[in-house]
Parts: sequence; structure tokens; C-alpha cells
Amino acid sequence: MRSKILFFLLIGLNFLGFGQEEFPVSKISPELLKSSDAIIRNSELILELKSVNKLVIYKRRVVTVMNEDGDRFVDAYENYDDGIDIEEQMAIIYDESGNEIKKFKKRDFKNQSNYESFVLFSDNRLSYLDYTPRKYPYTVEYISEVESVNSAFLPDWYPLVGYDVSVEKSSVEFLNPENLPFRHEERNLENIDFSKEVSELRLRYEARNIPALEYEILSPAFTDIAPRLLLATDKFELEGVAGEAQDWDTYGKWMYDSFILEHDKISQSTVSKISRLTENAESIEEKARIIYDYVQQNTRYIAVMLGIGGWEPARADEVDRLGYGDCKGLTNYTMALLKTQGIESYYSVVNGNQQIKDLDPEFPQMQGNHVILNIPDEENNNIWLECTNQDIPFNYLGSFTDNRYVLRVTSEGGELIKTKKYLNKENVLKKEAKIWLDEKGGFKASLERVSAGIHYEDYYLREKKDQEDLEKEYREEWGKFNNLNFESIHLNNDRRNIQFKENVDFSGTRLAIKAGNRFLLPLGFLKPYRLNPEKDDNRILPLKISRGSIYEDVFLYYLPEGYEVETLPKAKVVASEFGHAIISVKKIKEGALTALEVKRSIEIKEGEWGPERYNDFRNFIVNLNQVDNSKAVIIQSNI
Repeated sequence: MRSKILFFLLIGLNFLGFGQEEFPVSKISPELLKSSDAIIRNSELILELKSVNKLVIYKRRVVTVMNEDGDRFVDAYENYDDGIDIEEQMAIIYDESGNEIKKFKKRDFKNQSNYESFVLFSDNRLSYLDYTPRKYPYTVEYISEVESVNSAFLPDWYPLVGYDVSVEKSSVEFLNPENLPFRHEERNLENIDFSKEVSELRLRYEARNIPALEYEILSPAFTDIAPRLLLATDKFELEGVAGEAQDWDTYGKWMYDSFILEHDKISQSTVSKISRLTENAESIEEKARIIYDYVQQNTRYIAVMLGIGGWEPARADEVDRLGYGDCKGLTNYTMALLKTQGIESYYSVVNGNQQIKDLDPEFPQMQGNHVILNIPDEENNNIWLECTNQDIPFNYLGSFTDNRYVLRVTSEGGELIKTKKYLNKENVLKKEAKIWLDEKGGFKASLERVSAGIHYEDYYLREKKDQEDLEKEYREEWGKFNNLNFESIHLNNDRRNIQFKENVDFSGTRLAIKAGNRFLLPLGFLKPYRLNPEKDDNRILPLKISRGSIYEDVFLYYLPEGYEVETLPKAKVVASEFGHAIISVKKIKEGALTALEVKRSIEIKEGEWGPERYNDFRNFIVNLNQVDNSKAVIIQSNI
């Protein structure tokens, strides 16, 4: 009863109609309406830490949704499981004028299991508002109270929750009646209007009138630029496991002692099998390759998200017996197999995401959504293993976990280290093609493409596809051609050197454009990249190229019999701090055949630049595209 009284006091009794606010769209300022799919009228987050094993989270959120794209900002849902209880949940829907349309009580919320097909065990469920608007704009007032036994995760406060949403008011309050040690840190708050009150027993931040931030191509990750407040306690509990940590070293020590220690037992029969497989291997790398291949061949990935099993890896002997596990279990299993051969390796916690996202070096707290394995070799070079993927090569991470801080967990404690960074010279995409033109502007081509570095991940899984799916992918990728037909497709996945080679023989129409007795022949047979940034004189966000690339192409065009070259574009060099390109064209003779040889070398560099440099970068890409779109003129000579 006390909890419910406090709940309604904290939300101002608005839901009960006492001093109820009004939410007509007409009251929203023009500055906040601009470029907004939704407007957060008032967001109140209250965290009451009653003890290390009792955290109560109160929410009140009022959101006006302007269009269909704004529906994603309603966020009227809660996750729960055996350790998280939803005490209260309610919502009211208002029309454009602020009149109440519909009211939802806790029993009216939809409920479903919150897991996907690859999750074997999970007690996590989802309680959510199921409402389909009949008309835009509309407003949702959502209120909830959730009680959790876990204090390891205090939610960060994001006053601005995404692109294309503005904020009238947002606040967070942290109540600490037991005076438990806690830490907080501000990120990117300097450019918004906010106030704060901080004491040992209470913390409160409030922000007002934040205009919507529009998404801009090639900008940093939203979490890197968004205003937010980080919160963490030095003492905490996670599913009944007590912890105490003030830095990454002690966090790592707690994780090792609580979750990893004594999880490495393996049956003697498996130890003997691994010993036989590796008996002729002479280096750490060769032994690790054999063991990694064994894991890939004998296990599969299935997630476990049940209670402490969501954080603690399954024991190695259990994974060995069952033949499956999640990222935690499979990483721990691989680590245990390596240990049987005297190889030390380390369970490493990472933020897995295509956008590079570090564990925050300056603010230790429970972070990360994935686990990978680190192996230092004889020269103390780091080998990295993704243990959940049966197809990915040894020591290849790709864009999901590359170039970011991870927590390497050891028996001595935790250490933040960086995963592999794929350099420009490694991220290479090479194409060589012979193209035979016909008298109608069509062609037959024999293409070889080799992808390496970060590009490898875009293509290597094609070896798993059947002919029909492969042809469909190529048609989508090479959509500029008409009537594509494929004579042969040969794929070679060099897992040792991490290169993927495609040899494709195909034909199509409308490569060259006929103009009388001439053809205009585009010299860029296949585009090196998909990048065509629009001009923007009002850029706000920095420009960021997270991974550089090199593109190397050689195209050999064979002219139809009876045709000659009339005009060739000159060689072109494009140089900039963003990269460079060299493109050349020359006529050659191969016996009786006349051919045009096009060589193209392009490098786009990684880096970060201020918003004022965006149009300079765009001009660089425009210059590259203009050169790439240049045409030769060939003419019929036998008339």
C-alpha cells in the first residue's frame, strides 16, 4: 500500500484526474514541432534504491505522436521476469485537442514471451500497450512502477531519446534513502538547458525545450553525441549475486569469481580427443585453430536468458554434453578446451553493434551485450574468436565487434583492451572483369571479385546459398543492368587468409547507350561503393568515417567487330584529405580485337571532421562519381 501511495504522489496524481495536465497539440512551440515525428511533453524517471537488492523504477511519460514514424517513441512497455515485477501499468490516449479517447489499466496491456526462436531458455516477458491510432496527431500518457531485485543496472537517463523527436521536459530523480555509495557522470549535456541537484541521498536532473535532432548521413553513433547521465552504485546485486566494484579491475574480478571460476571442467574423454587433434601443432595459433574448428563443427548457438543464466556461462562440461550454448557458454567452453592444452585465454565482454561502441573507459558499470574470446599468442599478439558463429573464420571479428574497448576478464581482475582494428590496407575490394560488347549495347562478362578485411563479411555467407538465391542477390546488387542471365557462379571462401572470391560469368542488356552509329560506353562497369551524399549547407553533426576502404578495379571492354574508339576520357587523379583516386583508360589490341582497359584505384580514409567539412567531403565523392560515370565514345567503322 505504501508503494502505491508513493507512486501516485510521485506522478502528481495526474492519472486520477487531480490537477490533470492538458496536452493539446496547439500548446507545442513551433521550434519543437519542426522536424519532429513526436514530441515528449513530459518524461519523469524516478529510481528509488531501497537496498542493494531492491530497486523501484517509476515512470511517467507523455508523448505526442505526429505521424506514423513517431509511433516508435511511445515506449509504453515493460520487460519483466522472476526478479522484476510490474506493480502498476496504465495509459491514457488523448486526441489532438487534448481530450481523453481511451484509458488502459494494467489488465488491458498485452503480454507475450520476449524471446526469439534461437533462445532456448528465457523467463523474460513483455507487457505492452497495443493501440492502433485512427488519426494523427495523438498523445499517450504512460505510467508504470516496476520493482527489481537487481541493482547492477541503473538505467542511463537520455533526455533526448533519438532522432526526429523533440522534448518539452524530461527529468530523472535518484532516491538513495540508505545512503549507498553511488557515482554519476554527465555526457554531452553542455548544449542543452538543464538543472541539477545532487546530494548523497538524492540526485535530480531536469532538461527542457530540446529541439529535434535530424539524422545526418555518416554521423557518429547516436549514443556518442546524445546528452545523457550515467548512474552506478559501488555495491549491487545481480540475480542474488552480491558485488562491489568502483573500477574496471574490480568489476572484472567480481565477474571472474562470481561467474567464471570453476566453470572449466571437461570430461577426460574430450580432453584426450583434443590432445590427439592438436598433438602435431607447434604454436598457440595452430592449436587454437584446431580447437576453434572443433567447437564450430560440434556446437551450435542457442541463447539462454533464464535468471542468473542470462549472465553466468553454462559450465564447459554441460556445453560439451549438450552440444549447444549461448555466447557466454560457447566462449567459456572454448576457453576450457584451450586450457586443456596449456593455452591461456580470456572471456571478454563487448558491446556488439555494427556502429563501433566502446565500454566506457571513464565510467565502470555493468555494460556490454555480448562475449568473445581473447588469446594472446607467443609474441603477445591478440587473437580474437567469435565463438557463436559456425561459419566465421578463425581470428576474424568483422564490424560487429571490431576496434572497440572490451573488458578482458582474468583471475586477477578486469582490463579494458581494444579489439582488432581493420586498417584501410586490409579493407580491400578488388574486381577484375572482361566484358564483351555486342552491336545492340548488351554484353557478356566474366567477373572475379575478391573481398578482404571488413568487406569479407558482406559476401562470405553467399557460399551457403543455393543457385536461385545467389542469382537473386546478384540481380538486386547489379540492378542497373537489364535481363541478367548467369552462365556460371563459382565461389571460393579462403578462411585461412580471410578472403572471399567470386567468379561470375553473366550477360545483360543496355550497358552501352546507342546514339546513331555510335555507342556511349560507361567505363565504371560496377560501382565501387554505394555512397551518394546529398548537399547540406546546414549540417549540425560531425562527419565520421568509421572504417576506411580501398577499391581496386580493372575492367577490359572488348569492342564489337567493326567498331573503333572515337573518344576516350583523359586519366584523372582526385586527391583530398578524405582519400584519393586514380583512374586511367587506354586502348589496347589483343589480336584482331580492340579493347579498352580501365584501371581504377580509390581509397576512402577513416576519420572524423567537423560539420563544416561535410560539403568538402561530398564534393570529393561527387568528383569520384563524375569520373566513374565518364564515358568513351565508340563508332561503327565499317559503314
